[in-house]
Amino acid sequence: MDQAVFQTLTDTLSADPNARMAAELRLKELQSMPEYPLSLCKLTLTRECNISQRHSAVVLLKSYIDQQWSPKSLKFRGPEPSPEIKAVVRGQILTGLSDPTNRIRASCIAHLDWPDSWPELFEVLLGHLKTGSTDEVHGSMRVLAEFVSKDITHTYSHATRSRCVSIFRSAVDMLYAMKEEHPEAVKEYLSPIFSQWNDAFITILNKRTTDDPEIEVAEWGLKVDIIKCINLSIQGFPKLTSSYILPVLSTVWQEILYLRPKYISENIATNGDISGFSFQDSDGDNIGFESLLLVQFEFIQIACRRRKLTQSVFTGHDGHPGILDELVWNTLSYMQMTDDQAETWNADPNQFIADEDADSFTHHVRNAAQDVLATLVEHYESQTLLALSQSIHRDITASMADKAGGKDYWWKAQESSLLAVGLMASYLCESIKRGTPSPIDVGALFDHLVLVNLSEHRLPFLQGRSFVFASQFAPILPLNLAAQYVSAAVEAILKAPSAVVKVSALKALNNFNRHLDKQYIAPYQRSIIQGVAPLVQITSEETLILIFRTLTATAKIDDQIAAEFESILGPIALESWAKYHADACMSGETMDFFDTLAANSYMNPLLNKRAIPVLCGAITPDNPDRATVSAAVQLLRSLIRGGPSPLPAGYVAQFFPSLMAVLLSIDDRDVLQNGQECLKILIQKDVRQVAEWRDAASGKTGLDLLIQFIAKLLDPSQTESAALFVGDLVSKLITKGDNLVTPILPDLLRAVTIRLADAKLPSFIQIVLSAWLLNHADFQGLYHQKVSAVALTKVFTSGDPRVAVIQVKGDMILNENSRRTTRSTARKAPNQYTVVSAPVKIVKLLCADLITRIEEENHSGDFGDDDSEEDDDDDDEEPEAEDRKDWKGSKSHEKSVLLSDVLGDDGNDYYDGAEDGDDDLEEIDPDVLADPVYQTNLKKFLVDFFRVQLPSPGLVQCISELNDAEKQTLSGLLEN
Repeated sequence: MDQAVFQTLTDTLSADPNARMAAELRLKELQSMPEYPLSLCKLTLTRECNISQRHSAVVLLKSYIDQQWSPKSLKFRGPEPSPEIKAVVRGQILTGLSDPTNRIRASCIAHLDWPDSWPELFEVLLGHLKTGSTDEVHGSMRVLAEFVSKDITHTYSHATRSRCVSIFRSAVDMLYAMKEEHPEAVKEYLSPIFSQWNDAFITILNKRTTDDPEIEVAEWGLKVDIIKCINLSIQGFPKLTSSYILPVLSTVWQEILYLRPKYISENIATNGDISGFSFQDSDGDNIGFESLLLVQFEFIQIACRRRKLTQSVFTGHDGHPGILDELVWNTLSYMQMTDDQAETWNADPNQFIADEDADSFTHHVRNAAQDVLATLVEHYESQTLLALSQSIHRDITASMADKAGGKDYWWKAQESSLLAVGLMASYLCESIKRGTPSPIDVGALFDHLVLVNLSEHRLPFLQGRSFVFASQFAPILPLNLAAQYVSAAVEAILKAPSAVVKVSALKALNNFNRHLDKQYIAPYQRSIIQGVAPLVQITSEETLILIFRTLTATAKIDDQIAAEFESILGPIALESWAKYHADACMSGETMDFFDTLAANSYMNPLLNKRAIPVLCGAITPDNPDRATVSAAVQLLRSLIRGGPSPLPAGYVAQFFPSLMAVLLSIDDRDVLQNGQECLKILIQKDVRQVAEWRDAASGKTGLDLLIQFIAKLLDPSQTESAALFVGDLVSKLITKGDNLVTPILPDLLRAVTIRLADAKLPSFIQIVLSAWLLNHADFQGLYHQKVSAVALTKVFTSGDPRVAVIQVKGDMILNENSRRTTRSTARKAPNQYTVVSAPVKIVKLLCADLITRIEEENHSGDFGDDDSEEDDDDDDEEPEAEDRKDWKGSKSHEKSVLLSDVLGDDGNDYYDGAEDGDDDLEEIDPDVLADPVYQTNLKKFLVDFFRVQLPSPGLVQCISELNDAEKQTLSGLLEN
């Protein structure tokens, strides 16, 4: 059969018209034979055959499938092949998707067999996409294109088409991931696919069934999958989708308008009885029109960010109004609380806090609408705020009419209005402080809504929202009103019967703590502690986080008053630590609370008596729960840090044996790191008490055990991460120990030297010269950077001949491919570097440090928005991370920096020594703050260093080996 088909096809290509006619008649006879499609497949896939013959076979196979493959075809006339023949043909035709010949990579079986007879087709196609073969990508995408061109807009059920769209979405996602490896192939194959799919998508999105609820819900599900796909496509391939954004925006906007009355009637203005149908989509999500609204709101945000394309739609053009005003008003409607939410949140305050949190994992229409409003403000600030003001007036007027008409949902519009304005509180407060006219009359909202609603005890959500709203505008509240609102919030915490009101008042109190001077809250400190502390025992999860934040902030107001409640707060701190130290969310809150109590000098002695026995019970080598041990060491550190210096007599003996027993016997990284921090603070507070402690059994002193612990950390068998803070511990021991540590210095030096031989981490190596020079630029923290730079100047000026003979890595050697490197090419051709002497490397590093300080000073305001409204309108390709600063045109490289430019005539361009650091001053070691090196103005120091050293032959020789940029930087000094 194969030979007969081959010969007949060959004859159809003959130049003799009689031969061609005979061959065509013969083909009609062969077409009725069962093996005929198998022979066509074989001929199509046989690469040794002439391409003209193979292409003829493809054409005949398509014709056969149209006429005989399935009764689904409009051209079907039979006879239909057997299921066995079909299965073989399907298997063979899939292998053709990877054929190197473009015309062979096609098939028209998909739209007839999928999904009933070929359910695994799209999974196979996705498998082909994952292989990374450009031919398979092309062939698979051709099948998808053919399917959408034939059947995506009709024929199949909504569920089947949704599945198809979700698979296409997966294909788009994978193609985007492949973009870097196969940019040309992906663009070539994807461009025509987008055209076909997006045209079909827009057709479906514009269709709306209203007379059949079941079909309407299924239609929503299909639209959900389509908009998910569109959203992903725009983000992955912005240029390819640019022509489709406006048509999609038009239909999405119309759908949002259409669904608003339905959303209000079925979710807002009801008693919780939601009508309608729902089902699960291809991702397993429950589908109703709320699901459609979520993806539509996401699209609105994406479209808003593509401002160059969509601004005319949002804000209007040529005298035609945009959609912004009505979009903001509709967004407010969708921000209203649903009956279902109100019922759930009344029953579960934890869920209320979780759902209302800005970082909530729960995605519902209310949150999505808030995101839309925030995006609109971000891109169209003045227009959006003005529209918001008008919308609020419109909604409040309507809510008053609803209230007068006896409608029990009237309060929801007011609540969403306060919610919306509260989102803008930071901007509005700053504007009002500057005396700039505010587009929203916040004062009127306080006068006519907030003050009235604070007494709406029957409406806990409106009352609670009023508390939160007042606290969001605390920075601009008149002082008499600030005190009034704080008092009301405290009273609500103490007396309100509604849990919703209590947690809202807690939120408000946290805001007041942040925004108001302590004097306005101090009168209520005792009442707050008395009212909030008992709530710890009856709440959990999100509410408990809020409670701990309130207690932590309140305890900081007045240390003496807080200390009065140690008998209440101390047990809460310890019990909560024991219960939640392993909880990722709660552990930070309980630790902050304990830190606050421990830092209270009035409370610290009482807390020590209560806590140290508990902590020592946990800090034992026999405790198998290493997380508990580590957390207990953290608390011990807090207690020591909050104590006096020197520590009370006998203080160290209470815990030192337990602590050192654990640190010397346990290899857990977290325990060792926390132990180093704890010992560092202990040495800082009272090194003499440590030195005087002696183990009765072994006779070893506290310093002996410290050296034993340091030696353990520095042992080559120990991981470097476990000894990450050992440098600070050693430094503290030497600086604080004075003559007490003289006997142990040889052992300490020996341990450090042995460890440095194998060290690799930049944060660990700061002593050996070659490693020091290699890692100087990576040292973390302003203090360590200054110490390293100052020390390098000392090494350079020492003139030690041993330094001059050390050779280290210099500059990277650039070649013609250096500016644009992919990860794969970087692996094949690693970077090459020059080799320079240590003195030259020191000059290079100090020059780089100086350039950094000069650039930070000269260009401190130059790194903002470059007025490029959207990066996604640029080329889809993205360079490697190392190349991006050149690709983006960093302003710091637009001109060279000359020392002569900043020195002026006398070199006295000076700024305060605590410059450019990002260290949290509250966390910096007080000894570090007092160190003259920390107070050093590094820019001025380096300028002085180079000016003094310029005449020296050593520096002149080093400068001759610098690169052009470095020479240019120093040239100003050489000329003076």
